[in-house]
Amino acid sequence: MFVSFTRASTGDQPFENAEMLAEEMHGWLRDIEGYHGFVMLSQEGRSIGLTFWESQDIAEEHLAARMEFIQRMTGVVGVQVEEVTGFDVAFAQLDLPSPPG
Repeated sequence: MFVSFTRASTGDQPFENAEMLAEEMHGWLRDIEGYHGFVMLSQEGRSIGLTFWESQDIAEEHLAARMEFIQRMTGVVGVQVEEVTGFDVAFAQLDLPSPPG
């Protein structure tokens, strides 16, 4: 499994913008074969997006389209992407309840 890591500066944007961006991103990605999920972590002034992929090859195959989508969405909400990189997943075990709302 592979994770694409995107870090963005959100300035004084409200938390709801990160949630909206994450929902839009997941909705767009969910039908791509090899996509396994999305996590958005946010705090005042910055957010981190993690997309989970079957492999690095699949993530890279869709990188140009993902970056185009990210640039369009972040432009709408006034966010600046600072870093995009990837990691192999060494271990993962999650049993998270759905977030409220």
